[in-house]
Amino acid sequence: MIQRKSSWFVFYSASLPLLMVVWGLCCCLSTQTLKAQSEPAASVGWGEHRQLDEPITEGVIWVQCQFEPSKDWNSGAFFDLKGKMSNDVIARIAAEPYQRKGSDEKQIRWHSAYERPDWRLYTFTPFASRPYTLTMRVDLDRKSYACWVDQQTLGEDLPLTSSAAVSQIYLGNAGEPDDAAQGSQLVVSKNAPKGFELPRLLPETEDGLIFRFAAVGDPQLGFSGFEVDKARFALAVDQINRSGAELSLMLGDMVHVKTDLKAYDAMLELVKGFAAPYHYVRGNHEIPELFIRYFYRELHYSFVHKGVRFVVIDAEGNHVGMSDSQLDWVEAEFQKAEKAGEEIVIALHVSPWQNNERGRGKYNQIGVGRDRLRALMKQYQVLLCLSGHYHRPVWHGHEEETHYLVLGGTAMVSAGSFGWCSFDVYPDRIVMHHKPLFFAYERSDVKQLHSAQGWLSYQELKAQHPYTQQGPLTIPRKRPVTGK
Repeated sequence: MIQRKSSWFVFYSASLPLLMVVWGLCCCLSTQTLKAQSEPAASVGWGEHRQLDEPITEGVIWVQCQFEPSKDWNSGAFFDLKGKMSNDVIARIAAEPYQRKGSDEKQIRWHSAYERPDWRLYTFTPFASRPYTLTMRVDLDRKSYACWVDQQTLGEDLPLTSSAAVSQIYLGNAGEPDDAAQGSQLVVSKNAPKGFELPRLLPETEDGLIFRFAAVGDPQLGFSGFEVDKARFALAVDQINRSGAELSLMLGDMVHVKTDLKAYDAMLELVKGFAAPYHYVRGNHEIPELFIRYFYRELHYSFVHKGVRFVVIDAEGNHVGMSDSQLDWVEAEFQKAEKAGEEIVIALHVSPWQNNERGRGKYNQIGVGRDRLRALMKQYQVLLCLSGHYHRPVWHGHEEETHYLVLGGTAMVSAGSFGWCSFDVYPDRIVMHHKPLFFAYERSDVKQLHSAQGWLSYQELKAQHPYTQQGPLTIPRKRPVTGK
C-alpha cells in the first residue's frame, strides 16, 4: 500500500504490480513484462506520476485502473497518459462532482478530451462513493483513443491530444489531504481487459455496392470557436477518407461570419485533406460573390456519378426565394436525369421540407419558388433531398416521392452529435449511416446518442421530434439498376 500525504490520492496496489505492461511479441509466441516505478515521482502535491521504464511509441495499448471518490468529494480528478513533460497530455479521462441547476441529484461529470486537453466531451453518471473502473484503448499508430467509465462509453474515436510517446501515467487531485480518493490496480497491456472491445467505427458495405458518397452538415468555421470548428471538420474529412467515399457534399455554411476572409481561406486549406472529389453548397452564411470567388464558379450546378445525378441548388432560406430562371434550370436537370434513367439526389442548404419544428419558422423556409420546386420533385421522382442549416440531430421526413434528410454538421449541434453521413448506393437501394465524430457509426440497435448534455435517449427525443432518425436508413430506389 502507498499513501502520500502530499498528494490527494491514496493509491493501493493490492495483489497486482502497481503498473504492469504486457507486450505481445512474435505473434504472441512470447511475452515480456515491464514494471514502472513502485513509488510515485514527485509532483508538486497535486497528484502522482508513474514513470514507464521505456516510452511506448507505437501499436495499441489498453490502460485501466480503479478510482473511488470519497463521500464528500468536491474537486476534480484526472487520469492522464503523458509524454516526458508533465504538461504533455496524450489522452485523458477527467471527472468532477456536478449538480444541475434546480436539481438535488449529485452526479459525476466525466470528461474525455480530444485534440487538445481542454476540448471536452461530457458524460454524466449518478454519484456514489464506490470504485469506478476507468479504461482507455490508445492507438498510437492511428493517433486516436477510446475510453470508458465502467461500461459507459466516454468516446470511441477521439484524436489524441499529443503525438508524444507514452512515458508516464498521471493520477491528479481528487479530494482533500485528509479525505483522499482511492485508486487501485493500474494496468497497461497489449490485451483488452475482459468485457472490453472497440466496436467497428465505420460501416461495412454489402455485396453489390456501386459506390459510397458522404455528406456533412454545416462546418460553419467560427460558430462555436474557430480552432475547434476547424479541428472537428478536419476529423470529419479524415473519417470520410477512411470510409472510402468516392465524393463528398458540404451542405452549406462553410463559414460563420459572411465577410471573414480568414474563414474562407481556412476552409480552402481544410478541403485539401479530402482524398476524393468534394462539392460545396452555398449556405446563408456565404455571400454569393465570395462563394464564387473561393468555392465554386456557380451557385447552382449538377454532376453525374455512376448513374446518380446530383443537383446542387442555391437556397438560403429566410424567404429569399428562388427565381423562375433558377427553377427552369432545375427542371431541365430533372428532365436530363429522367431521359438518362438516372437517380436524382438534390442538395441545398435550406430544406423544402417544412413539416417539422424548425421548418415552420420563416428563417428556415425557402419562400417563393418552394411550391414549384416541390411539384418538380414529385413529377420527376426525386429520391433524396439533403440539407443542413438546422443544427440538430439527423432528421428524416418522407413526403410524396422524396426522402428528406437534414444533417447536423461539425459546428454547434443542439441535442445531437457532431458528425456526418455515408450513403451506400446499390442497384435497388441507398443505405444511409450516421457517423458521430467521436463515436462508432450508429447501428440498427442504437438506443442513445451523445450530445453536449451527455447521452440522450432516442425514445425521449423521438417522443418530442418523431422525425429524429435513429440508426441507419434504407431508401428503395426510384430508378433501380437492372441487368448489371
